[in-house]
Amino acid sequence: MKQLPNNYTKVGRLSQPVAKAIRRKAANIYIDDNHLRHIFIQHQEELAAIGFDALTFVQLVVSNYNRIYKGAGASLLLVIYNGKPKVTAIELNLVLKYGFYEVKTAAIVRKTFLKEEKLLWPVK
Repeated sequence: MKQLPNNYTKVGRLSQPVAKAIRRKAANIYIDDNHLRHIFIQHQEELAAIGFDALTFVQLVVSNYNRIYKGAGASLLLVIYNGKPKVTAIELNLVLKYGFYEVKTAAIVRKTFLKEEKLLWPVK
């Protein structure tokens, strides 16, 4: 793997068993400062209401997701689904140049948002 730019923070990893189940590459997950700033600006009120900053929120989802959906294009949506009207989700894209997944955004969304998305994991 090439040397990462300085503005990336590792937030977790897509494990080998999960990656194999969804036919994707196992790799570390990073977020850059620009995407952290975007998450903070766009979701400041939601994050404050649950007592998280953007980085802690992303780390929480990466560490505790229980569903993965296919997102737009080749992206993945890691989701903490708990049966309530809203779920937490982050969107990942594989960065081929560096061989890792990059968090593009994170949000608290209505679970109806996922109705049109294809569930990749857990495999039913």
